[in-house]
Amino acid sequence: MKKITENIFIDEYSVKIMPGVHFPVNSSFIELEKNTLMIISPGPFKQKMIQEIIAKYSTVYCVAPNAFHHKYLKNFNDLFPEIDIYGPLALTKKQPWLSGKILNLDSLAEKLKGQILLFPILGNSLLNETVFYCHRSKSLIVTDLFFNMRNPMPLGRKWILSLVGAKNKIGQSKLIKKSIKDKEAYVRSVKPLHKLDCQRIIVGHGHIVEEPAEIKKALEVIGAA
Repeated sequence: MKKITENIFIDEYSVKIMPGVHFPVNSSFIELEKNTLMIISPGPFKQKMIQEIIAKYSTVYCVAPNAFHHKYLKNFNDLFPEIDIYGPLALTKKQPWLSGKILNLDSLAEKLKGQILLFPILGNSLLNETVFYCHRSKSLIVTDLFFNMRNPMPLGRKWILSLVGAKNKIGQSKLIKKSIKDKEAYVRSVKPLHKLDCQRIIVGHGHIVEEPAEIKKALEVIGAA
């Protein structure tokens, strides 16, 4: 676990994208008021570690931030069936066991009002991502909206990132760009991100963005500046 701010920690793991290609992935842990914890994009946590963490909080929310980050939800649910899972309802097509279990992120937005802002990214049903802004730390948390993976990196990762136009830089994957079917809705949904008082962007894949110029670049990559 790595401490990012007073109330945010990340746990990095690696996921296989295809044979010979692995991406680093960050799970975000956000401490909130009233002894509450929010976990975004749960990973293959070591059982003892995650049990010790969960035991410290009276309320825990588990979040699948988009339609791609769902691989380890079942593992998490098996350990903590009492914890609510929030995410895109379309995940039930990929994970049928989530039917009747997964909760709409709109309901979580109401519970976290004043602490976390949720921004659904519209116009891209393939990604179906929601990004999160933490008022306390002035941090924006994104998952696949853009990457920031840098050298050194394995050859397989270099190859795939070159292919999608995001090698060794802040870049949005061509897959994400091409899957935006309603550009007007997409622009409308990302535009508010430019108005945030943002001191860092925690990405799902790669290095955290903290330099003001890099934050500006990331928001330009997202679009609708």
